[in-house]
Amino acid sequence: MHRIPRPSALTSYCAGIEATATTPPTFGERAAALRALGWTDRQADWLTLVCLHSGVFIRSQYQARYNVTDGPTARFIGSLTRAGVLREAGSLDRRGYRPTSICHVHGRTVYRALGIEDNRHRRNASRELVMRRLLSLDYVLEHPECGWLPTEPEKLAYFQRLGISPTAVPQRVYHGAFTDRATRRYFVFKLPIASSGTTTTFVHADPVEGPRLQADRLRTWVIAHSALWEALRNRRWTVHVVTVTRTAAEAAAKAAILETWRGPPAPAAPRSEADQQLMDAIELADSTGDLRPLDAKYGGAIQAARAARRILDQEKAARGPAKYIDAYSTHVAERLTPDVLAA
Repeated sequence: MHRIPRPSALTSYCAGIEATATTPPTFGERAAALRALGWTDRQADWLTLVCLHSGVFIRSQYQARYNVTDGPTARFIGSLTRAGVLREAGSLDRRGYRPTSICHVHGRTVYRALGIEDNRHRRNASRELVMRRLLSLDYVLEHPECGWLPTEPEKLAYFQRLGISPTAVPQRVYHGAFTDRATRRYFVFKLPIASSGTTTTFVHADPVEGPRLQADRLRTWVIAHSALWEALRNRRWTVHVVTVTRTAAEAAAKAAILETWRGPPAPAAPRSEADQQLMDAIELADSTGDLRPLDAKYGGAIQAARAARRILDQEKAARGPAKYIDAYSTHVAERLTPDVLAA
């Protein structure tokens, strides 16, 4: 039976990694950190993969990765459970032969060794969020060749290397219930992103039911990433979107929506000299805080803002429907039937 390492040894090992690393550790380095604590090669590989990308998995996902049957899988799950790092909930599915119980890796010692002790994957989550994470993991498992960016720092570092400002990244500011301190979090959807050459892949996984709500959620996600995708395409990078679903019908519906957003970016609409002067004046007033030039020439800040809005609306209409992405694909996670959480 695997023994959990003493906290002192664990802390010492992790401190050594953090003291020497100038960039986030690689997948191999993280797995090596677990092996150094006594986990086997397979245990370290799987725990690293799951903790980074989802925190949860089902048995059939493990079996598919390592091509093993029920017996070895049960022994593997048992070893993690006895070590106190995993909980399993659920039972056989309604067909009675394929285990669909949810395995949650929650052990703090594992996440600490991986350098992600505060990762939300450790926490219990809603059924919807659990399914989203399972869908995300399913695609990652099927595409190990992709250069996955599993954590927020790795994603930010990647886009900053491309010269893209964090202001273009989807983000949200959280305020504590008992403090005035605000925390800004990036990539708030917590969905997979991968880099391969000059292509960046964004994975969308949302288990919500109902075609209208599915479409609304997908549109919200696309709009939230539009500034980032525009910045990538301006650098001649290819934006590839993958939608992960549980049924072929859902995949077809989402593909139809993505098709409307696929295409080359529209060229910038020509702007008259007078319109450009107005936009420049507003930008200058915004940067200096001095609104007096707008009063003298444009009748005040409010009138200038309204005129600028009309200019932008006219330019948007001239460009036609927005084209946000270069390519898309779908992935049906057949292991995750719609009733996988019904137990």
